[in-house]
Amino acid sequence: MCYTSVVTIPLNSPEVRTWLIFLRAHAAILRRMEKGVQDAHGISLVWVDVLTQLSLEDNQRMTHARLSQRVLVSVSGLTRIIDGMTKAGLVVRRASRRDRRASYVVLTEEGMRKLEEVRPTVFRDVEENFIQYLRPEETPVLYGFLKRVMDED
Repeated sequence: MCYTSVVTIPLNSPEVRTWLIFLRAHAAILRRMEKGVQDAHGISLVWVDVLTQLSLEDNQRMTHARLSQRVLVSVSGLTRIIDGMTKAGLVVRRASRRDRRASYVVLTEEGMRKLEEVRPTVFRDVEENFIQYLRPEETPVLYGFLKRVMDED
């Protein structure tokens, strides 16, 4: 079912209640996972996301603009994040040889090592805070819904 106008949807409708519970669940999951990663490894969940996104690239690098889209933070917000990660030795900045206006964020060996160290904690937290609540038949439905939302972007 597709909706043409949000104005016609009552605030107490199942659709609005679903949206609100989605926001609360998302915030709760992130809060729990942030605490777990921070307590166990001393880095933020967004750092883990940056390391993960870079590790998925063939050359383990991305432009700032593309990376900010992947980790869902602004370019200026990403700059502050990358500053801290650079100081920690997890990433480096490299200028583009083709375009002097562009620069890349590149995963270092230390960054890959940190990601490998953190990964079991993240997977455990995903299992405890998300996967355990999904019934097998719900997974493809939820995946399909979220993919449709992401394909609009």
